[in-house]
Amino acid sequence: MAVLAFAESNWDKDALASRAAVLAGFWAEWCLPSHALEGTLEAAAARYDARLRVGLVDVDREPELAERCGIQGLPTLVLVQSGREVLRRVGLLSVPELLKLLDATLAPG
Repeated sequence: MAVLAFAESNWDKDALASRAAVLAGFWAEWCLPSHALEGTLEAAAARYDARLRVGLVDVDREPELAERCGIQGLPTLVLVQSGREVLRRVGLLSVPELLKLLDATLAPG
């Protein structure tokens, strides 16, 4: 499954109303740790396939969404289930760290 692009215009439909859990990575081009985020999210998307929608939010292009989601540091990962935020991590996680965190947080299925 590909990494999506989340925006203010599609956040409610693609993230909050999603039947699958949603992992959003908030990033910016000028933030060096953010550059590794896409690869980390691709690994999560491949592992969880249909159980998890994975996407990126460029905070410079989507400042309203970043503000709405209370983003204060980059990169930030936000996990949404059933329309509610259930997990937030600021700072870059390695692929094994992210997968371990998701394994512990997502319901089996």
